[in-house]
This record gives sequence, structure tokens and C-alpha cells, in this order.
Amino acid sequence: MALVAWPLAVAGWSFAIEQGSMGMALPDIRSGGWEVTGSQADIRPSVTANRDSATIEFAPSSLIVTDNLAYTGAEQPLKLNTLRTDLSNSTVTFDYGGSGTWAERIAIDGDIAVAATRVEHPMLVPQAWNFEGRVAGRLADLRVQGALVSASGLTADLDIQLDPDGGVSVAIESFIDGKQGVRALAETLAGWPDLLTVDSGNARLSMEFSTGEGGELKASGNAQLQDVGGVFNRTAVSGLTGRVRGSLENSQITASFRDMTVGEINPGIPVSSVRFSGDYNAPVTELLAGSLEVQQARARFLEGALRIPPAVYGLEGGSGRIPVEVEDVSLSRLMEVYPAEGLSGSGLLRGRIPLGISSDGVQVSQGSVSAIDPGGRLQLPADKLQAMLGGNQAMDVVVQALQNFHYSVLNSTIDYDEQGKLTLGLRLEGKNPELRGGQPVVLNINLEEDIPALLTSLQLSGRVNEAVTKRVRELLQESGEETAP
Repeated sequence: MALVAWPLAVAGWSFAIEQGSMGMALPDIRSGGWEVTGSQADIRPSVTANRDSATIEFAPSSLIVTDNLAYTGAEQPLKLNTLRTDLSNSTVTFDYGGSGTWAERIAIDGDIAVAATRVEHPMLVPQAWNFEGRVAGRLADLRVQGALVSASGLTADLDIQLDPDGGVSVAIESFIDGKQGVRALAETLAGWPDLLTVDSGNARLSMEFSTGEGGELKASGNAQLQDVGGVFNRTAVSGLTGRVRGSLENSQITASFRDMTVGEINPGIPVSSVRFSGDYNAPVTELLAGSLEVQQARARFLEGALRIPPAVYGLEGGSGRIPVEVEDVSLSRLMEVYPAEGLSGSGLLRGRIPLGISSDGVQVSQGSVSAIDPGGRLQLPADKLQAMLGGNQAMDVVVQALQNFHYSVLNSTIDYDEQGKLTLGLRLEGKNPELRGGQPVVLNINLEEDIPALLTSLQLSGRVNEAVTKRVRELLQESGEETAP
């Protein structure tokens, strides 16, 4: 170690230590919700000091090992264990002649690399993280910028700004590309849905978090999605593109959807060419009791269209309804997708289905669908129709008529409950040329269908894709409803 002493000046004293090497325990720091404990320095500093301050310039291989670093100033605490901080080519200044806490009198500037053996937060899967970047400012208002990498492989740009009053602002940006990028994200976020898999596309994500002096949390985020495809639960999705922005403030969630498009959503019966733009606001405690503002909502369905009129729809209390308008839907295509032999028909349908969404599920009450003039034709096989009608012999005339029914009027009421039971109140006016000399017939029929069972049948038939079929079989095996092949 080389020591160079400067002569005493009128204002006080000063000295310099160059190319030194030392190990020392550092004081614990508790300030503004932050706690830094158990720090040990193994450093190679060059030191210049006077009676008011000291400046330390660190040579390569200068390390500080910290047992624990935690931010407990928020409802969801952040904890980092066994940090190795490489201070090579950075500078630390101690203002020991001033007043205030150590956090206000210690400043850092330069390159920094930090490795934590374990990072814990309720939103994250506990694992190791590494950071490389730059740091500047006093500990109380420190600015940290650089690249962050999780053990699972997620990479992100990180920008942290500490506030002297105890607040902290964090900005994170990441680009997620393909299956590998999504896998890294899923293995990093604690809340990743188990039944969500993404096979294609990419997303650019940015998130900002901030806490004030009182620990209140504000958060916002953006997602730019491009041609994302995969499976959620039992539904296949392809070509998802658009912009999503969300925020959390004063216990209120806000989400904005702009230029959202989906090539196809297929739970068993495909909905394609989806276009949606809108905003949603809801309290954090009741996410399904918010307000939905629709600017655009359209999709192709069975050669026709589904549409939600632009408006604001309140869902508070679970009593709100979103009207889905049905336009020019092909009865022929509807019969084709139904998993039964011998069904056929012709004609176009239109109507309105008031959709309710609550924590109990999806409901439809007093929906209606009617055929467009001039009507069409229905052919329903006797065995299937008898099963739908419950095998009632009094309905023999209905069964015979619907073997080849030419209708001029087709009206149906639609109700759907949370358990998945669809009830159709069907009124038909027309004739069967082979029945009673083709005399006019009016039929009133009530039909019931178990929609979850119907979709399961469609999914198992391979009409969605192999991934959905495989997942449905696995879920059925887990529940004991289907034995393993």
C-alpha cells in the first residue's frame, strides 16, 4: 500500500491512499422503508479524504457482499438474499461532515454488477437474478439503470429511482419472443396461469411501479402484441395483435385495448377476424363489477357476424348485460359444426344475445334469434331429435315434421345459466311436403343442451387443434371422467 500525505492547510487536513486493499464490515442502513444488513466489503480502493468527506475509487475485483436487502415500505415487500455487488470502476463518496442519515451522505457513481442468490416478491417466482449497469446519486435518491436477467432466462431493461422521502419508482421493459421467451416469463411471474401456453408471436412489455411516502402503490404497464398464438385452458387462439395498457391507482384498475385483432378464437366453434377497441375500469376488490366502454367489437361467426354496439356498459352487481348482436349467421354452417350425423339446414339467422359476466360465470337471459326472410329448410334425424325432446311419444308429429321441414318463420328465445345449460324456446311455422299433404304446421319446441359437454365433444374430435385435444384428455383423466388410453 502506498501512502501519500499532503501538508496541513489552514482549512483542515487531507490525505490520499492509492492502490490499497482492505476488508471491513459496513454499517447497517435503515431508511425510507429500505433495510441493508450484514454487509462486508473486500475492496481495492484509492482514497482521498479531508475533514468533510472521503472519495473512494474502486479498482477491479472490489466486492461488497450483503446478507440481506429488503424494501418493506409497501404491502408487498421485496427481499434480496446474499448479494454480491461488484464496484469495479465506480466511485463512492462519504459526506461524513454533513448532517442527515447515512443514506443522505453516501453517493455512488459508476458501473455496477449485482448478483442475488434469491429474490423474493409476491409477484415473482423466487430465484437468482443478475444485474449489470450504472448507478449514480446518493443512496437516498439513487438512480440505477441497466440489464436484468433472471435464472429462468428472462431479460429486461431496469430503471430504478429512489426518492428521499422513501418512495421508489421502477421501470421495466422486456421483449418476449416465441416459446422460449414465454417460458422464461412464465417461470419468472408467480401469477402465470397454469393453463396458458403460447407457441408463437412476440410481445414488447413495459411496466412502471411507484410507491409514495405512505407506501401507496401505483402501477402501469403496456403490452404491444404481435401475432401471438397459443392455448388458454381449452381454447385455441391465433394471430393476436394489438396494444394493451393497464394501470392501478387508488385501488382502481384501468385497462385500455387499442386496435386489438385476433385471427381466430376456437373453443370448439371458431370465431374469426375479431376486431376490438375499448376501455375497462373496475375496483381491485371486484374486478368483474366494472364499466366497459366499447368503441369497436366485431367478429366473423359461421359465415355471418357478431357485433357489440359502441356504448358504455356497467357490470356492477353482476346485473349488467352486454348485447351481442347476431348478423347473417348461416344455419347450414351451424348444423355442420354440431357433432351429430344427419343434421342439415339452410337460411340466415339474426338476433341479440344479452351476455352477463360475473364471478359465477357467463349467463344469457331472454336472448332471441330469428330467421331472415324467406326462411329455409331444416332436417333433423329422428333419433337425435327424440333424445333432445326426452323421448316423449306425444312429440311424434314434431319428429316427423322435422325430417324435412320447410320453414317460413323460425324464432327462438335463448337462455344460458352458469352451469352451462342452454335452453332454446323454438317456434317454427312451415310445412313438410311429405306430411299431411304439405299442410301448414306450427311447432313450439323447448330444447336443452349441455354446452360444456358439447364443446368437450368438439374438442376431443380434433376440430380445434392437437394441443387442445391433448389438454382436454389430460383434464378429463385428472378428474376421473376418462381413463387413460
